[in-house]
Amino acid sequence: MQQSVQIHFQSVQRPVMMEGRDGVSSQHCHQIGTKAVGVYYRKGDSHYCLYEEQPEGWEQPARSMLKWKGNTIELQRRGTMAARMVFEPGNSYCYPYHTPYGELLMETETRMLEVLENPQGILLVVEYGLKLDGQWVSENRMEIHIQYI
Repeated sequence: MQQSVQIHFQSVQRPVMMEGRDGVSSQHCHQIGTKAVGVYYRKGDSHYCLYEEQPEGWEQPARSMLKWKGNTIELQRRGTMAARMVFEPGNSYCYPYHTPYGELLMETETRMLEVLENPQGILLVVEYGLKLDGQWVSENRMEIHIQYI
């Protein structure tokens, strides 16, 4: 059974200084927030949210899927820019990030993941490091609030 949901993404990114991950900059944190409306459903032990989002500067919306099961979250985007991100504590995942200008190799290293459920919805919290083309670029904390409509 599908349930309509509102999904609110909140992310804080702390750029990594040129020296590497130990030189995390506290001065230039970036906060990003986006909202989308979609559907939530459960299939076996897996949870899914399907939604469309219109990232700033994109001509067409991206079709996105958020999937989680146990201690793993997967985020897939399809459209002008396509990516698949996997978050699992203690593991790193590499994958291509397709843009209209070319492809970047992205890697996530997940340190913490929490899934909290209540009668009003679900909260997913992920803390991870991000590499682009082999270089550390940021330390991140992402909160995904899924509220039943």
